[in-house]
Amino acid sequence: MINESTLNKVRNLPIEDVLKSYVQLSRKGSTWMGVCPFHSERTGSFSVSPQKGLFHCFSCNRGGDAITFIMEKENLPFWEAVKFIARNHQIAIEYVDEERSEEQIAEARHKESLFIALEYVQEYFLENLRTNMSSECQAARDYAYGRWTEEFCSVSGIGYAPKNGSGFMEYCRRKSLNEESLFELGLFKRGEDGCVYPMFRQRIMIPVRNRWGRIIAYTARYIGDNPKAPKYINSATSCIYSKGETLFGIDRAFRQRDTDYYIIVEGAPDVLRMQLVGFDNTVAALGTAWSEGQFDQLKAYTSSLCFIPDSDMADGKTFGPGFEAVIANGATAIRKGFHVTVRELPFASVVGDDEKQQKNDADSYIRCREDYISLKEKHFIVWLAQKRFFVAGSLVEERKCVAEVADLLRYVKDQLVFDLCIEQLAKLHGKVKLWRDAVAQARGEAKKRNGKVSSMNDLQREAELLRQFGLFIRENCYYSTGEEDEEPSRISNFIMEPLFHIEDESNGTRIFRLRNMYNVCRVIELKESELCSLSNFQQKVGSLGNYVWLAKIDKLNRVKEYLYSKTDTAERIRKLGWNAEEGFFAFGNGILTNDGLFKNVNELGIVRGINDKAFYIPATSKIYIHNQEIFQFERLMVHENRSGVKLYDFVSRLMEVFGENAGIAFCYLLSTLFRDIVFKRTRHFPILNLFGEKGTGKTTLATSLQSFFLHGVDPPNLGVTSIPAMNDRVSQAVNTLVVLDEYKNDLDIRKIAYLKGLWGGGGQTKKNTNTDGMAAQTIVTTGVALCGQDKPTQDMALYTRVIFLAFTKTSFSQLEKRHYEDLVSVCNMGLTHLTVELLNHRELFEKNFPEIYTITKRELASKLESDTIHDRIFGNWVIPLATFRTLETVIEVPFNYTELFDTAVRGMRNQNELAQENSEVADFWNMLQGFQTSGKCIDRAHYRIKYMKSFRPISVKEDMEFREARPILYLNMAAVASLFNSRNMNATANRSNWSTIMSYLKSHSSYLGLKQDRFVILTPSGLPDYSFEMVNGEQVKRIKVNRPKALCFDYLQLKDAFGLELETEVINDTMDVMEDIKNEGDSISSIPIQEELTF
Repeated sequence: MINESTLNKVRNLPIEDVLKSYVQLSRKGSTWMGVCPFHSERTGSFSVSPQKGLFHCFSCNRGGDAITFIMEKENLPFWEAVKFIARNHQIAIEYVDEERSEEQIAEARHKESLFIALEYVQEYFLENLRTNMSSECQAARDYAYGRWTEEFCSVSGIGYAPKNGSGFMEYCRRKSLNEESLFELGLFKRGEDGCVYPMFRQRIMIPVRNRWGRIIAYTARYIGDNPKAPKYINSATSCIYSKGETLFGIDRAFRQRDTDYYIIVEGAPDVLRMQLVGFDNTVAALGTAWSEGQFDQLKAYTSSLCFIPDSDMADGKTFGPGFEAVIANGATAIRKGFHVTVRELPFASVVGDDEKQQKNDADSYIRCREDYISLKEKHFIVWLAQKRFFVAGSLVEERKCVAEVADLLRYVKDQLVFDLCIEQLAKLHGKVKLWRDAVAQARGEAKKRNGKVSSMNDLQREAELLRQFGLFIRENCYYSTGEEDEEPSRISNFIMEPLFHIEDESNGTRIFRLRNMYNVCRVIELKESELCSLSNFQQKVGSLGNYVWLAKIDKLNRVKEYLYSKTDTAERIRKLGWNAEEGFFAFGNGILTNDGLFKNVNELGIVRGINDKAFYIPATSKIYIHNQEIFQFERLMVHENRSGVKLYDFVSRLMEVFGENAGIAFCYLLSTLFRDIVFKRTRHFPILNLFGEKGTGKTTLATSLQSFFLHGVDPPNLGVTSIPAMNDRVSQAVNTLVVLDEYKNDLDIRKIAYLKGLWGGGGQTKKNTNTDGMAAQTIVTTGVALCGQDKPTQDMALYTRVIFLAFTKTSFSQLEKRHYEDLVSVCNMGLTHLTVELLNHRELFEKNFPEIYTITKRELASKLESDTIHDRIFGNWVIPLATFRTLETVIEVPFNYTELFDTAVRGMRNQNELAQENSEVADFWNMLQGFQTSGKCIDRAHYRIKYMKSFRPISVKEDMEFREARPILYLNMAAVASLFNSRNMNATANRSNWSTIMSYLKSHSSYLGLKQDRFVILTPSGLPDYSFEMVNGEQVKRIKVNRPKALCFDYLQLKDAFGLELETEVINDTMDVMEDIKNEGDSISSIPIQEELTF
């Protein structure tokens, strides 16, 4: 095999020297032009860029480097083209002379076969973009040449994979490409039915190359109209391609021998944009996090890096994903010895509230070299300090910032750069001396961690450190050295070994191992306040056994200073579940990292090695193993893979027992696992309401879902649970599910108000005694399942905040009972292994959910276009639908999106219908109907119905025209108000309730406006009021009337919506009997009917 030195010499040849025997070139500015050797033409359209080492034909769209040119012109494979150029330019061809085993030789041949297969495949993709005249390929050209330029696409090798994959498969067969190789490269996939299909369809194909320019993989951009298709996909890992070891753009950057630094951007599209504007020294990882191997590759080419992070919104985190990535990768680069700078993009200035619109990246912002140059360049450490101090809200956080920045500064070896950073940091915070001291301390701590303090052994170092604080240890007791001739005094009968400091802004804790003079050991957790009070300290250590402190507080402070100097710090996990700041999911017994690895706590409750930190979860610590009254929730939420049931099997069992409702409930559970992402997009999160009689299994469904987090515990009964207890339950974890049982409509109204607040993420408001003493509202970060035998219609505002699922079946067959018992037994073993499985898809969900949510919402609105659905009910049901749609391609369950969509539509319509039946407006019309039936609401006194072809309310200039006479209901609200007010003696409550009803009535779609009309005045007995007048000598009785402003409604709409029937008819007894006979289906001849008598 040709060695690397020969290949370097060939690639470093001037491209014009390689091409001069094929084409006559003439200089035009910084480029050379000539007649293209690949096709016939009169006017030269063949361009060569000596600076970039690339050629391009503006006519046939061929392009690439010198090796690519020889490969195409001489029809040679890669290595043969290298040999051809070397021989023609008197370059000695050197081979790798190491002895290789048969396995190594076979592996090298296999790799070369993959490279050759990709060379053939590349020709197919290129021809589709260059010469295929179909409308589909023309659309691909329009996209590619519109986003970049035709020349750039040519020299970069950008191609197109058509929607119909049969042409690609036929091409591979025609070229006799090995099918196994195509599968290994990820170009072919096999479906569940065993059929083979191409991986890349309807995608712009962007080649990923190694540093020699050979294609090793593709990153492909979808340009079709399938909303579920991911925007970008990459080739599968193979023996020539690994995402974690590949740098996109390294082939061009490798040729930039005279560049001072490399530019690091977030993704392949950003690299292409930077190359297009002239920065070939740009690379990116095909993923957010950089690996050690990728930095090691760069170390061979440059010592300076400039990061351009995506400027995107934080979305509930301290920084956006782009800044977080650069913070992590920049720190690693500093530790690797790179000189690192940052050029930060401004946020996109887009009018609107959509946070996604405000994102900016290099691909969008940088359109010319001036755009890049205009970005202010800062040293990474200074940039990081600005970010950290901007969000630091306390002295503790500022101290952490100083420590973090100082630890990075110790890696800066260039004294001029170091002094400049110190000077700029002093302008941000503190003074120059503070930063120099912090760096000195960081260096000292690093040496201590590496065991390089001195050549003394551990015991000598310990003794020396004790001596500095006026202490020494003898027989597991502390002694204090005296002044001058004063004898040393024993100050305790025990010593303390510092295990961990648990950080907290107001009252941190420290874990120690106590060992007394009798060699008895105990582990203790002491709060900082207990270490500051001598009596409290003595009481706490003495409570463990024979541990006695003999001295005053000054000696205790000496021991504290000594112990604190050698104590590692851990962060307390305050809430289980998703930790957005650190990017992991915490259980009561360990932490699931973002790479899918679960790390258990040790016996003290400590987890090390996550983000270079230690974390403390005390629930399973041996310190509290005998105290069962604390950390009860944390001890329930532990990860144990005891059942081993597969996700598909679990959901199948769930649906066997609970039917299609289980599908919606399961999708709600999926939403809770990513609640923070959902809430960021929707600004609300619904409650799952499981309603049904006793014995329907509704609570079992809820606890089955809860088994994804904790099992073997009954949900709290709302009837006997206080609001503070409810508040604690829903705020103990993040992105989990809480079940609340026994909902009743007669619950305390304050509890119902609290439940309503959960929809918007707000909990109980209480005084914050730990910080500023001001009122603060608990932030609710969990999903809530509400079970009960009452529909939550006591307050319709609560009912519209839930996803309502009804359960009616109370009797079950023996088979159904067995299925139920099987499900319960599986759930009792816990399902946290399924939680871990689903959480591994968080990156995909976070990327795709916002767009899929919008698409799903639009489709659902189109489906329900003819329905009038309450906005909140509609928004609630969209969430589980969009969640499942986002994850459908990566999870396996016994239903699909189409089936779930139909189920959701039925459920939404059912809930909306119940909402209309139980609303305040519906209650008003039902009561009015009741008043009319009982004779209290009288036609022409309280209401009247007029059939009209046109209608004009007060303050409206134009008539409402109807095709035919339409019934208009005139409501005398003053008279009707007297009927409703008579039900309640509280005048203030009456006025408030009536005002609310009036508001609801006027906002209903059936309301037409106000109009004066004539109404009969009634006496206190409910009869029309009369007066008598003398007319022409005779006494005439006249009915008293008035003309108030009446509320007017579309009567037909009220009949349809609420079943209102205020029109009456008069029938005689015979008609009544005939009606009864007709309804009963009896023969009229069999019943005697008395004829009407005439008088």
